[in-house]
Amino acid sequence: MIGGLATPVDVKLQLIQVFQHMHHDAETAATVRSLCLELLKEYPTQRVVITTLHTLTQLAAHSLVDIPQQVDLLIGSLECEARSGVRQAVLGELGFLAEAAPHAWSADNVEALVKFTKLPHHNPAMTTTALSVLASLTAAPALPRITLTQDCILIDLCRECVYDSNIKVACRALQLFTNIAVYMYEEQKTSLLCEEAHCAALSLLQSVFSSSQQEDSANPAPEEYIPPGLRSCLEMELWVIITIMVYNFFPPVCGCQLVCEALASLGGSRGDVLTLHLTPVLKLVQKLTVEAPLNAHKTQLMVTLVTLVLQVFHGHIWSSQAEAAVLAASKCVNQWAAFCMARQASRYGHHNFAAGLYGALSWRVCSDQQHFWVSALAEVSQGEACPMAAGDRADNLTAANTHLQRALAALKAASTPNQPMNFCQEYVRLRAETFMCHAQLLHACLSLRTAPPPAIAASLATSTRDDLLRCGRVSQQLTKSARDFNNLASQYGTLYQSVFDADPQTLCNLALLQQGALLVAQGIETITRPSAGQLTEDYSGLDLTTITSKLGGGESVETQSIIVALEEATTLVRRLAQVSCEVKPVREQHLQLLQGISQVLTSVPLPYPRFFFQTLQRTSITLAILPQPRAPGDPISVQTTSQLALKVEGVIGHGKRSGLFRSVRSVTLAVNSSLTSRPQHTLDIKGGEPNETLTQTVEPHNDFFAAQFLLGFPVPGMYQVIVDTSVTDDSDDAWQTGPRHTLHVKSLEDPASKTSVSQAPRQVPPSQYGPSTSAPGPPPPGVSVMPPSQPGASAASLPPLPQYNIPRPGT
Repeated sequence: MIGGLATPVDVKLQLIQVFQHMHHDAETAATVRSLCLELLKEYPTQRVVITTLHTLTQLAAHSLVDIPQQVDLLIGSLECEARSGVRQAVLGELGFLAEAAPHAWSADNVEALVKFTKLPHHNPAMTTTALSVLASLTAAPALPRITLTQDCILIDLCRECVYDSNIKVACRALQLFTNIAVYMYEEQKTSLLCEEAHCAALSLLQSVFSSSQQEDSANPAPEEYIPPGLRSCLEMELWVIITIMVYNFFPPVCGCQLVCEALASLGGSRGDVLTLHLTPVLKLVQKLTVEAPLNAHKTQLMVTLVTLVLQVFHGHIWSSQAEAAVLAASKCVNQWAAFCMARQASRYGHHNFAAGLYGALSWRVCSDQQHFWVSALAEVSQGEACPMAAGDRADNLTAANTHLQRALAALKAASTPNQPMNFCQEYVRLRAETFMCHAQLLHACLSLRTAPPPAIAASLATSTRDDLLRCGRVSQQLTKSARDFNNLASQYGTLYQSVFDADPQTLCNLALLQQGALLVAQGIETITRPSAGQLTEDYSGLDLTTITSKLGGGESVETQSIIVALEEATTLVRRLAQVSCEVKPVREQHLQLLQGISQVLTSVPLPYPRFFFQTLQRTSITLAILPQPRAPGDPISVQTTSQLALKVEGVIGHGKRSGLFRSVRSVTLAVNSSLTSRPQHTLDIKGGEPNETLTQTVEPHNDFFAAQFLLGFPVPGMYQVIVDTSVTDDSDDAWQTGPRHTLHVKSLEDPASKTSVSQAPRQVPPSQYGPSTSAPGPPPPGVSVMPPSQPGASAASLPPLPQYNIPRPGT
């Protein structure tokens, strides 16, 4: 069909796209590749060439044997093609192979691509794409087989393009230049390229400022392409140059907005970047406050400036000047900008400031749902601020639990079927339970003073050989607290597995909170159950590096504050293990250390994760289960001698950013049938096992999957069938995403089996009127017995029976 002249071109293009999936067999893949190479020669039209090259690239990437040949083919097409559309498509395929298999590139391939990029007649878009391909190659852990020197052709290209007048080209060239400079500094200990990268970054920033001053709305290049260059600057320690420029030079609104976004990006990962330059930021905030009312650009700039101030004071005490400036700034902007400021305050742990803004905004919304949502955020901020207040710690923790319970009720009121807010409710509930567990731990530690052990405790401990009984009630209360913290850690783990779409910082936040609960439980078990706690004098503490490196969220300042608190608490647990080896059983020293661990973990303001406010990735699974009952809620009828064929079909839905953090590789369906009730007359009937659990793992194809199960119901009664769904991502991590569906099945007895039972011969119980197996006795007086008839005798030959007149009683 592809080679025939009667086949339309659109049909041929669709058939060519099918070829990219024929990579499961090596012989078939080789045949398809040969056919596609012939199509490139026979059909040189642009649509056919672009589609065929894309098919060959996907086929080579999946088969893993033709990647070098495909790179050579694309480089050759790039050199001989004169159509800009084909060249742009070829560069896109090269970018895909650069990220998928950079080790398969040869030095000749890189050199040919560099020579193509240096050609003068390219448009800026094509040059930017080519530089992006080279940046992907140099950012890989294993660089291609190229030799990097001070005067190589790749570095010459960077030196030419990094000073280009086009901002897009300069940003991509700076990213490429920075990757090469960092690699040569780590491998060859050469710092000359680092100095050149510093100068190039400074020139790029000046170009960005001049481009922003022109207020060219048709050129959004600086806002779109400056973040990659600035992230490279962060690796090259260029944050010093950026902060100095902000301190000495204030560009117009657009240029200042870009600089402030860059500083916010740096301040989000390094808290000490903005500390020395707080004064000019506050002056700019005060200047914009005086100019109120503000337009849209200045309002956005004000929100960014307030974010910088919040980053500076993260984990520090506010100064009066900064607090007054931020409060004044929150009053001169619109409601949405004020909400953005409050949200940023919650994310950086400034709950006192956020509570005031949320409280003022809760009565300035347009719907009941938004009112309950903002009111819940206000209660959350008040609850998170209570542990840092002065006064009794146990009372503060109880007050925090009360505020969070109110927030949970408000979140339930704000939930809708389209926005159920499951994560927010569960996160707030676990935070309330955390504060309550710490309050109960403090009360348990104080019980050694308020309720000392009785006088009989020593003799009771001697008779039972349990030294903990010498302590009285405190041992039982500490054991209960350890059990509560272990249960809390398990619930954090369950919540972690349910948020498939969460960003890495949110997952790291949940993992660290779980480790904090486990740390307190281990500290308690160290003194109550030394064998279960398994802590000795050489206890090294939690391995937080493994958690942060796996999740990739340990570089943010929000996560770093939690890590510092956990490390300090780990030091106290290590000290507690040493004291427990020296002093036994529970003494005041142990309880003071437990109180110190609790205070360290609760006195640090918790930054609320981004997933609590915003979802960047959306993944949903919709199931269709057959058969379905005739009416909703009715059970499905099935006989005990037959089986039910259950078919489950599902579709995976995505939002705008599909696979931003992780994607679904396989879906696991678990079907559990359990007997809930049975008739009374069937209790004695013995059948097979009524409860059954089946599991099947399927891989979705084009976001569709299907599975079939065969369920038996051998015992009559009502059954509940639960279909649960979980997914596995590309890293082999399991996620309990749901959904969960429930069916009711009514198992009936087979009528055929009932009929066979009813027709079976019944055994009559022996009676005094029934025949006896013993020898017959003589008949009673006046009664004659008829002799047995002979075989073949007729009824006429039988003698007539004698007639007896028996009188009625009473006659």
